[in-house]
Amino acid sequence: MKKDQKIAVSEFFYSLQGEGRTMGIPAVFLRLTGCNLMCGGYGVEKDGILRDGATWVCDTIAVWIKGTTYTFEDLTELMNQKIDFINLLKKGVHLVITGGEPLLQQNRIVAYLEYLETEHACRPILEIETNATIVPSNELDERVHYWNTSPKLKNSGMPENVRINKDALHFFADNDRTMSKFVIADKSDWLEISTDFIEKGLVKKEQIVLMPAADSLELLLLQNKLVAEICIANQLRMCTRLHVEIWNQLTGV
Repeated sequence: MKKDQKIAVSEFFYSLQGEGRTMGIPAVFLRLTGCNLMCGGYGVEKDGILRDGATWVCDTIAVWIKGTTYTFEDLTELMNQKIDFINLLKKGVHLVITGGEPLLQQNRIVAYLEYLETEHACRPILEIETNATIVPSNELDERVHYWNTSPKLKNSGMPENVRINKDALHFFADNDRTMSKFVIADKSDWLEISTDFIEKGLVKKEQIVLMPAADSLELLLLQNKLVAEICIANQLRMCTRLHVEIWNQLTGV
């Protein structure tokens, strides 16, 4: 079997989109294994201690850091057994491919989408969630309905040369299917977005949605007010974290 006929997956589940412009829409989530960033600072995955100026930690590290490599056939069969995968997609449920960083496997994603179309007559409404550090291929871009990008700020604990790829950011800024979601932990984060992204032409203001940095319901309620005030003052879109509101810290929902 060809290498690109397999894909490394951490988890899949059927739920509601919890973030961004399609928040609340029923969606099948396919979380791929691996990431090229470690939000929270390198080493946080080992002990949970924030490093390098990070003020928040990726809430799915424990999930995407491990996974299983499946053939397309085996993965589809498993998802069909667990969540009636193909029928859901044919009913209009979105397919959200996320991570980690799914574009690390973008050739495999394209091959899997081709497999779904060829073998199951299924071309899903597709959302891809990415940290905007990798330029998508044309083959993938033509299949994506919504690009949900999440460029990282200093508060991620990642160095600038790792978290900012100008070519990738320009690609997404010029794509009318892009929404750029920024995680806000402090008022100073908006100043950084303005100076380091908007003023430099890396992100368009009208594409921005601000979201609170929170991995628990208690913290979310606290941070929601901060983000709301920033959005009101600067005419920006806000989204909360619907999955945290409903399920708190539970993953896989």
